[in-house]
Amino acid sequence: MKNRSHLVLSLAVTVLCCSLCVLGYSVSHVCVFENGANHYPGGNEDFMAGALPPPGTYFLNYLDFVNSSSLNNNHGDTQRFLFPGGPRVAFDLAVIAEVPRFVHVSNITLLGGNLIGHVLIPLLNEHASLAGMTQTKTGVGDIEAGMGIAWHLSKNFHMVAAFDVVAPTGQSYNKNEILNLGTNFWSFNPLWAFTYRADNGFEASAKLMYWFNNINSETSYTSGQEFSMDYLVGWHYQKWGFGANGYYRVQTTDDKQNGHTVRDPFTGAPTGYKANYLSVGPAITYDLPKGCLTFKAQFGAEAKNVPMTNSIWLKFVWPISW
Repeated sequence: MKNRSHLVLSLAVTVLCCSLCVLGYSVSHVCVFENGANHYPGGNEDFMAGALPPPGTYFLNYLDFVNSSSLNNNHGDTQRFLFPGGPRVAFDLAVIAEVPRFVHVSNITLLGGNLIGHVLIPLLNEHASLAGMTQTKTGVGDIEAGMGIAWHLSKNFHMVAAFDVVAPTGQSYNKNEILNLGTNFWSFNPLWAFTYRADNGFEASAKLMYWFNNINSETSYTSGQEFSMDYLVGWHYQKWGFGANGYYRVQTTDDKQNGHTVRDPFTGAPTGYKANYLSVGPAITYDLPKGCLTFKAQFGAEAKNVPMTNSIWLKFVWPISW
C-alpha cells in the first residue's frame, strides 16, 4: 500500500507538471516533467493579424485569464490514474497574464516592405492545485523579441514574415518545483501572418508559426517541434468588428529526454507525448481614434496530452509615436 501511494503521488506531480507546461505568454509553466511544454499560449492574435499600421512605435497590451480543470490523455479523453477506468485526475489551474508589447514599424524598406521589430514581457500570476498540493507564483516570464518585414500588397491584402526568439528569462527557475514562471530553454519561431479584408467588410486573418525548442539543460528534456496557428474570420461594420477566432496546435516531433523518446507517464507507451489542441470562440473589436480595443473568448474544443483550457482576453493597441 505504501508503494502504491508513493506511485500515485509521483503520478500526481507528473500530471501537474504536464498541465502547467502548456500555457504561457512566451512563457510555459514547466518543472521536472515538461510534457506538452511550449512557449506560446495560443490565440494571441485576431483582427488584422497580418496588417501592421504605418511606420511608428506602438504599445499593445494583452490581458488574459486562463482556467482549466480537465487534463486530457493521448486519445483526447480525460486523463485517469494508473489504468483506463481508474480515478480521474482532478486538478485546477488558473493563470492571469498581463503582457505589455512594443512594436516598431520603421521607414526602412527591405524586399518591398517595412522592417519591423517587437518585444513583449509577460507578467504572470499562476495558481495550481492537485491531490492536496497547491502552489502560486507571480513574476516575470520568458521574454520574446523578433524582427521581420511587413507588406501591404494591395488595399485588401497584407502580410508579415518574421523570426522570433524566446529567451529563458522566467524568474527563479527550479527543476524541483511543480510550478515555474519560465521554461529554462530557448525557442525559435519563424512565422507568417496575413490579412485579407474585402471592401464589403469581410475579413480572414491568420498567424502561422513553426516552433523549434532547445534543450532544458537542467532536465535534459527537449520539447518537440510544433506548428501552431491563430485564426479569425469576421466582418467589419463602421467602427465595429465581429468574428470567430481561436488557436490550433499540433506537435510534429516527439519530446525527448536524455536522447530517448518520452514515454506516456500513465501508460508507459513511447508516444513522445505529442500535444494537439484546438480552441474557438467569439471576438469583438472597436476602433478607437488612434488604436483599437478587442475582447474575445476561446473555448477548448479538442486537447490531447494537454489540459482543456478556456480563456478570456482583453487587448489594447495604441500608438506611442507615428
